[in-house]
Amino acid sequence: MPELDFLSDPRYAVRNLSAAIVQTPNLYSLLTDMGLFPEVGIPVTYVELEIKKGSLSLIPMGTRGAPAPHMSRDRRNIRMLPTLFMQLNDTLRPSDLQNLRMFGTNDVFEQFDMLLAERMFKLQRMYRMSHEYLRWGALHGDVIDADGSTVLYNCYTEMGESQASFDFKFGSTTTNGPLQATKTVRRYYERNLLGETMTGIVYFASSSFMDKLTQHPMYIEMYKFQQANPNPLFEDQEVFKVGNSLFVEHNGYASYTQPDGTSVDRIFIADGEAVGVPMGTQECFRSYFAPGEMMQAVNAPGLSMYVSLKELDHGAGVEVHTESAPFFAVQKPRLVIRAYSSN
Repeated sequence: MPELDFLSDPRYAVRNLSAAIVQTPNLYSLLTDMGLFPEVGIPVTYVELEIKKGSLSLIPMGTRGAPAPHMSRDRRNIRMLPTLFMQLNDTLRPSDLQNLRMFGTNDVFEQFDMLLAERMFKLQRMYRMSHEYLRWGALHGDVIDADGSTVLYNCYTEMGESQASFDFKFGSTTTNGPLQATKTVRRYYERNLLGETMTGIVYFASSSFMDKLTQHPMYIEMYKFQQANPNPLFEDQEVFKVGNSLFVEHNGYASYTQPDGTSVDRIFIADGEAVGVPMGTQECFRSYFAPGEMMQAVNAPGLSMYVSLKELDHGAGVEVHTESAPFFAVQKPRLVIRAYSSN
């Protein structure tokens, strides 16, 4: 097999490999596709979260020639939190390439590139799934490690806020409990934006929550009409609009292989509940990515994933090292609400 010189071939440089894995299509992107958690690369390994307890204020009329009043400063403090760090290795062995021939060529570099692309695709899917899992944790408050029990941080605690819960009362069939609840939630947002912007409200709902909503006597006919005239933006998802609120059914989960080899699923949305979020905000949600633990990444804006290759001794193969240093922040967690039904 020809020698693969990863130190001189630019195809296998850290930046090029990392760019390639980042550009691979993201299959776990509901939240980012909805405009939540935009990605920001930072050149440091910590995140500065600014806590402001202020709001916009009307400017009163003044007199020409008179001194202008000074704008009051928001009360604020800064929280500095370390980014998370995850890493995973894979190995390409000679046996993976032995007897592997691409049609029409014997170029071992093409064979290697094909195998490397397959491994990188699987690795990026694992990172994307892990990132999505952590984003959902941030929406709920507790960002929990893959083991399902270790709390890495709590967005409400860090930002000094608390979550609001709203009862949709699906069991009250003589009154329109869901409509009243959506009105109450909208009024809550209007009082608590404090200078933030909002274009609408989306509820990510569990299947049982969605079933109770669409089967409510007040909405059966409306649901039938909407099903006959589906929203083209959500062709692959169950959606239902009530007033100015959009409900999107989401049954997402992430799987974790435990040390004993068994697999468990981490459900994103609890049964019977929904998570309400404001759309069109300016500062509420962020995905921060710090530089990787590599010399090539020092003090440069972070990428969502990094890849590097290392040849093993005695030609035993190539180690594929990947890592990511994310921090998923809900910077105004009071604007993420919990919806449920008590009856």
